[in-house]
Amino acid sequence: MAMNKKAWHSVIALAGVSAFALTACTGPTGGAGGSSAAASGPIAYGTTDKVTALDPAGAYDNGSFMVMNQIYSFLLNSKPGSADPVPDLAESASFTSPNEYTVKLKPGLKWANGHTLDSKDVKFSFDRQTKINDPAGPASLLTNIESITAPDANTVVFKLKQANDQTFAQILSSPAAPIVDDEVFPADKLLDDDSIVKAKAFYGQYVIDTYKKNELVSFKAFPDYQGVLGKPANDAATIKYYADPTNMKLDIQQGNIDVANRSLSATDVDDLKKDSKVKVNVGPGGEIRYITFNFDTMPFGAKAADADPAKALAVRQAIANLVDRQSIADQVYKGTYLPLYSNVPNGFLGANESFKDAYGDAGKPSLDKAKKVLADAGVTTPVSMNLQYNPDHYGKSSGDEYAMIKDQLEKSGLFKVNLQSTEWVTYS
Repeated sequence: MAMNKKAWHSVIALAGVSAFALTACTGPTGGAGGSSAAASGPIAYGTTDKVTALDPAGAYDNGSFMVMNQIYSFLLNSKPGSADPVPDLAESASFTSPNEYTVKLKPGLKWANGHTLDSKDVKFSFDRQTKINDPAGPASLLTNIESITAPDANTVVFKLKQANDQTFAQILSSPAAPIVDDEVFPADKLLDDDSIVKAKAFYGQYVIDTYKKNELVSFKAFPDYQGVLGKPANDAATIKYYADPTNMKLDIQQGNIDVANRSLSATDVDDLKKDSKVKVNVGPGGEIRYITFNFDTMPFGAKAADADPAKALAVRQAIANLVDRQSIADQVYKGTYLPLYSNVPNGFLGANESFKDAYGDAGKPSLDKAKKVLADAGVTTPVSMNLQYNPDHYGKSSGDEYAMIKDQLEKSGLFKVNLQSTEWVTYS
């Protein structure tokens, strides 16, 4: 997936219908799954995800954010089961004028290391995100912030470039918004993981007890946490990292971990549903699968020798007409994803199925529409294009997914696809 962060156009999307938590009925805690005994003791979580960095300014990925959510807090956060942001470190948060969003902090907050947590930390956290602007970080989410002031220890005022930004509450609960300790983190560069752990620069449900990056992280509950998520039910937890999802599947079956999530193949999930010792919990998912185009390097892109914006648009539209989302969802992901016919999935404000009208035949692929859009733009076929994907970060099914997309496009006779893959560390 070649992506230009500033300008991209989604042509195929699959929405995660299920966020799977695979729970062993008897795990290392020795208690039955869901029992109070298991809930009060340590819980072992397994994942194939990876941590890029614990510094919020240096990572914009699910693996890093999973750990950040345990050890940092936000001005606003979402309660489990809801997408709506509510006060977390904040006591209140609202627009006080069309261009000003004012946050009042809870009084008396302290970091796990004893430092005071106040408005200085909040201003510092957002200012350093923008100043560092790391290419692997989430600073791009903060472009509507013009300035930040902290008139007193418990008040922060965000002045916005665009008035009445209805996405701003979500921004304050996003990967760009974990609050960090201004007495620990440098203002103009990233802080390495080990230094963060050593400084105990945490304010979340948990603090990190021991840390071996992308091997094992152990947490213990932070007794002074006052955020919206409440006191954790478990006094300790671990995250174990797996290079191979097959090994994670075996560990959940053998009771070596309590919960496995992200990413097992759809085949593995289907198989585990039949295991009497494993409980598969299914709920709304938070993932979307996209193909995106780099507007510079795509066929007829802005920096191509034969650059032509009308032809480049026709290529994107033709692919959107050809890709069979339903077949990918059914055959590759076995119903664990649903076809997505909008940039906004169900459950979010603005969700619709506009792609069904714009592309294909009411959600099905249409060769006739694809041929017409290319012919109308004067595009000679077949069009050669590069399609790149990541094989290890989003699960082994990615290979099957992109092989099917290549097959669908080439069977039309309109495209010749050069399929490539790049490991996550290089890709990110």
